Amino acid sequence: MTRLDRHGAVTVVHHTGPLRGDSIEAWGQQLEPMLAGGLPQLIIDLTETPLIDGVGLEWILDLDQVCCRRGGCVRICGAGELCRDILRITTVGSTVQQFDDLTAALGSFA
Repeated sequence: MTRLDRHGAVTVVHHTGPLRGDSIEAWGQQLEPMLAGGLPQLIIDLTETPLIDGVGLEWILDLDQVCCRRGGCVRICGAGELCRDILRITTVGSTVQQFDDLTAALGSFA
């Protein structure tokens, strides 16, 4: 399940459950209108995400590239121990900035 929240100019994606290929398509459709206009500033909240597969990792990188081309960026927050390890080992964590919690990630846009 995915929920989108707006915090000013920042869109926060809250995902519950593993971030796998079968859940990515729904995210893309929900995010498309929000990325179309203005400066795309996005936070992916992984607090309720126990696992990320290869398709999920590629999606995060693709989303980051799209946002960067439009002058915005993607942040990740709330990743658990396993997700942090996956992000570190695959180097996605060195490409996309990570924060411990949503408050810190929101503050990074100030």
